[in-house]
Amino acid sequence: MNTMSDPAANVTLYADAAWESPYVFHVMVALEELKLSYNLEPIRRPIAPEIQAQLRTHALLPFVPAVAHGDFWLTESSAISEYLAEQFPPPAHPRLMPDDLRERARARQVMSWLRTSLMGLRNDRPTTSVFMRPVTNPMSAQGRADADELVRVAGMLVTPGKRSIASEWCIADADLSLALMRLVGNDDAGVPKHLVDYATATWGRRSVLRYLACIPTTH
Repeated sequence: MNTMSDPAANVTLYADAAWESPYVFHVMVALEELKLSYNLEPIRRPIAPEIQAQLRTHALLPFVPAVAHGDFWLTESSAISEYLAEQFPPPAHPRLMPDDLRERARARQVMSWLRTSLMGLRNDRPTTSVFMRPVTNPMSAQGRADADELVRVAGMLVTPGKRSIASEWCIADADLSLALMRLVGNDDAGVPKHLVDYATATWGRRSVLRYLACIPTTH
């Protein structure tokens, strides 16, 4: 798969062929937001030994998502998006991270938090329930507590009418919107309307729709 505008980018995204990974989602949305030309190489899990060896050799860690930019390979989704933001900066490309120092720090905080927390919610409302099949099972006590914490934090970051945690949309909004869609997409109660509007606005972005279009309809 090739996407838009910058044939000199020479970027390949190695993705999870099951299309379940929130981290592949993050990186692909970043590439689409930057309007980069890139190749998409889905990899099936478990990752074959020869592919693991290739990733270890070039990217240090045998994980996906992995991005190859020329002879430079990188794993870990937030590291990838920060690299892309600096490698392909404005004005030649849309801004991926906030320009303001404090807003940028807050975006990094949100991305780190969503990668290391809310495990109960993530177990009860996995990404498959957002990308493929909603679930109807009630949440566990920990899942409900995590959902309440997510709504609390999101409500402090996003006031009514806002569509970003910063002055303009940034890649952290993709992560926060996905977290909220674990609730919105499964018709869970307790998400204020302005947070539903915020999450669904990101869900309608061209970059997100490009990712969703990759998911096989047989799921």
